[in-house]
Amino acid sequence: MASFTQEKFDLPGNLRGRSIHLNVIPTVSNLKNVIDKLIVVDGDVSQLKQWEKRSYAAYQISKIKREVMNAPTKERRTNLVKQHILNQDPNALGVSCIDIYLVAYVAENVKPGKQAFIEYVMQQGITDKPNSAQAIWQVGKGDGTYLGVLNEDGSVRDWDFFRKWINGLSIGKSKVYNKLVRDRIPEIIHQSGKSFNIRTLSHEEYIKELRNKAFEEMNEYAQSASNQEAAEELADLLEVMHSIAKVHGYTFDQIDEIRKRKAEERGGFRERIYLIDVEE
Repeated sequence: MASFTQEKFDLPGNLRGRSIHLNVIPTVSNLKNVIDKLIVVDGDVSQLKQWEKRSYAAYQISKIKREVMNAPTKERRTNLVKQHILNQDPNALGVSCIDIYLVAYVAENVKPGKQAFIEYVMQQGITDKPNSAQAIWQVGKGDGTYLGVLNEDGSVRDWDFFRKWINGLSIGKSKVYNKLVRDRIPEIIHQSGKSFNIRTLSHEEYIKELRNKAFEEMNEYAQSASNQEAAEELADLLEVMHSIAKVHGYTFDQIDEIRKRKAEERGGFRERIYLIDVEE
């Protein structure tokens, strides 16, 4: 379970030069639903509804789309989005994101809760339409609670996040890999003193990632600049091939027997024969 610092402080009326009282009326869309739908449609943004596209653009999700989609847990996804927010200039973020700050600002400086927020927004002239005030609350509070930085009444849950957001301090960055790795890699990372996240793939995912790994290793072999580098990459590719054979129910010796049979029937590739064309 995540823990949050409760050291409170005054929230300023602007976010690093970005007004929180101007251009804050959103199109009602839920960040959670946008991310969930991206995963379902395999990242095809064209399948998002127009209001979903506005939320997608407001958070600039395009910059972290693949990482968010491949994150194994909801906590990992929300941490990626929070880190991304802190790394952006507030002036470059859209209204949905800034509404999180506005909800927090009113809850901490005026009074928490939906009714107090709507009254503040209309008194300040941000909008004279109750429906628009409701939309700001719905988006700001909804996205803020999804990310785990706000409570249900709009008050701040994660003061450390807001401190970093106000002061322009990004969260410690993690390099995202999202790929199959050798079995001892977690042990090696642990010995280095670094934290990391892993998960065990399903059978179907494992086959898919082995195929991706084979392409990766073959590409690295193709880019090798010396015989020694080529040998290293071929060894990596051979390790992948052993695992692929096993997952399909064969030993590598059995695969090699198939190779030998095909070589006897059709030859190998040692003669450097390059086929140009064949008459039809």
